[in-house]
Amino acid sequence: MHNKKLLEYVLKKITPGKQERKKQEKLAEKIIENIKKTSGSHVDVMLCGSNARDTHLKGDNDLDIFVLFPEKLERQEFEKEGLRIGKKVFRGHKWEKAFSEHPYIKGKIEGFDVEIVPSYKVSKGELKQSAVDRSPFHNIFLKKKLVGKKKGEARLLRQFLKGIKCYGADTKASSVPGYVVELLILEYGSFEKTVKAISEWKQGQTIDLGKYWKKIEARKLFPTAPLIIIDPVDKNRNVAAALSINQFSRMIVASKAFLIKPSKSFFFGKKEKAWTVKRLNAMLQKKELVAIKLGFPKKALADIVWGQIQRFARKIEKQLGLNGFKVVRSEAWTDEKEAIVIVFEIESRILQKSMVKQGPFVTDEKNSKAFLNAHPKVIAGPRIESGRWIIEIARKYTNIEKFLRDFLKKEKRVEKGALKKAMNKKCRILQEDNLVNLYKKNKEFAEFLTTYLKGEEDFLGY
Repeated sequence: MHNKKLLEYVLKKITPGKQERKKQEKLAEKIIENIKKTSGSHVDVMLCGSNARDTHLKGDNDLDIFVLFPEKLERQEFEKEGLRIGKKVFRGHKWEKAFSEHPYIKGKIEGFDVEIVPSYKVSKGELKQSAVDRSPFHNIFLKKKLVGKKKGEARLLRQFLKGIKCYGADTKASSVPGYVVELLILEYGSFEKTVKAISEWKQGQTIDLGKYWKKIEARKLFPTAPLIIIDPVDKNRNVAAALSINQFSRMIVASKAFLIKPSKSFFFGKKEKAWTVKRLNAMLQKKELVAIKLGFPKKALADIVWGQIQRFARKIEKQLGLNGFKVVRSEAWTDEKEAIVIVFEIESRILQKSMVKQGPFVTDEKNSKAFLNAHPKVIAGPRIESGRWIIEIARKYTNIEKFLRDFLKKEKRVEKGALKKAMNKKCRILQEDNLVNLYKKNKEFAEFLTTYLKGEEDFLGY
């Protein structure tokens, strides 16, 4: 398919129709009017997000409605009023209290996912009192700048990034949010020019539409970020801060691949078909896997839970390593309803009974004494090898399941919040036969585990 025809095909497929837009606009107006008529201390109401800017994708039924309060309003009253108004909007509909930096109400109305978000009405983004206070400024900035054909270009880039799994503001995605997509189009001008630019990015790439900083200054502000995009409404913020080095690299490689051989698969992805159980078992003969299964905590915001899962997975991986169980890689999965599974690929689940510890050089008298005194229960040694002290001591754990049981038992006492709830709900260790049973029962998990075991970037096959 010729590139121009391909983009025309994709744009037609992803652009909302008139009826869909009209339904969305009508509902947004109805909710906003309802809030304006509601008595309270709020001073303004605004629809924000891609739907407000007409850059959303077909079927994206999200309405982010911001209720603005005076900046002098006390935080306690601000939160109380935000929740009160949110609950009033959802009267007669399903809703739940969600938590970000502060609580807000979200739910479903007429098939739309609606969020009623309290925000302070500050004079500029840099003077924010809560993390969401910049959003109205983002909206105003983009509605002024992102006009005409640029809206379609933003849609194409949004769908491309979704297709290569590099889109999303949530912690799970570690990718770029919609706001970044639109800023990239403003920077480079079109979808094709943006993809070409991405293919040439280097680590530390800096984009500063407001021309606030010299590149060297921006790097000093955000020294570890692979991509720096200075927020045009807040010069001290990198709007691409959530993007991981892996996702940054994925964007570059996928863009290079698209330029070589454009295909609609880049936009719509390829669903990974789960392997047969026979093929799964054959792969498990070649690898060592162990997993931890937790229950998904009720009424918890998925993004918050994902952040805690990722932190917990890193903590386990570190402790496994310190106890001699080398982790090749790990990844988490959840259906965001019932279960959380963290899978670890390890080099060995059984270790030898003793371990060798290398000490300081014999000539380092002070540290030598401290090292030898710190390990009184020595199986063999101390001896000298290459000028250093060497001892052999007994391992506390030789079996990974025993280590994980003790670790989880201890963590249940120290963890808090959503993760503690998850650990208290059906927390167990899954060995390979348990993984196979879950694989047979849960299609989503089967697709996840197939992708994990395959271990290949899917766009390489486009």
